[in-house]
Amino acid sequence: MTNDQTGRNIGLKEHIAQSIKNILFTRIGSRLMREDYGSLLPELIDMPMTQTVIALCHQAAVTAIAAWEPRITVRSIHFDPTAAANGQLAITIVTTLTDGTEQTFQIQ
Repeated sequence: MTNDQTGRNIGLKEHIAQSIKNILFTRIGSRLMREDYGSLLPELIDMPMTQTVIALCHQAAVTAIAAWEPRITVRSIHFDPTAAANGQLAITIVTTLTDGTEQTFQIQ
């Protein structure tokens, strides 16, 4: 498994974090030959962070990760409201790996 920026080898957890970020920030319909890959999160990022939009972000993230990252199961997901107020996106995702261990990922 390699880092998509450096080409260097990375471990499983780093590769999963990289995969989650790629899934969440890829707009559905933007990949040729795999048009359903990605998430609806890019469509929601520029919207005002109301409770409804935050709920939609949760749904978009969990649905996309479940569809495209078979090595994990999402247990909980949290969007940082402070980061959102500053125009950034910070997500904490608690997962269970297929080997049964719990792993938390910080995605920005």
